[in-house]
Amino acid sequence: MRGSSMQVESKFTIRRVVGAVAVAAATVGGAALISPAIASAAVTAPEVTFTVDGNDMSLTVVNNNSTANGALAPRCQALVVNALEAANIADDPSKLLDPTVVVYPHVADLQSLFGVPAGETVTMPVADVPDGMYAVIGACIDPTVIPIKPAFGTPQLVTIGNPFGGIDMGSLSGGSLEGLLSGFLPK
Repeated sequence: MRGSSMQVESKFTIRRVVGAVAVAAATVGGAALISPAIASAAVTAPEVTFTVDGNDMSLTVVNNNSTANGALAPRCQALVVNALEAANIADDPSKLLDPTVVVYPHVADLQSLFGVPAGETVTMPVADVPDGMYAVIGACIDPTVIPIKPAFGTPQLVTIGNPFGGIDMGSLSGGSLEGLLSGFLPK
């Protein structure tokens, strides 16, 4: 009787293994059908230009990524970030969700974070940026690749307002070093 009991257990074990393999194969095959172009092209960072007028900025983002995946094509954004954190963002993209690091955009969801579709150029006004030193960085994501790993452009440093808090830096007009150091030199 013991031999037939082992034979039944072996049949159930074989069925479980075959079932698990079938589920795994179906999952892999389904993923390939849903996103066949995942590895077809690398996502590239967008072209970003900006202008500054006092404490206001105008950011222009050009997303040159392929539109082949339609709604699932790479999406991009221009980010205005605390200059001290700019280098850390590539290593830890979760910093993009930290309002002490990112000044623009105001992140509410994926659409607001990466709102420029592939093949489009968008210009965005950014008003009332606090005085400070910032980096403007372009970034794109491919929403079909998990985990999401943004493609970042080279940070461009920008000074907004007067980050030195009203310190009179003097004047260099006429090439005068004395004018620059006038607030520090005794009279």
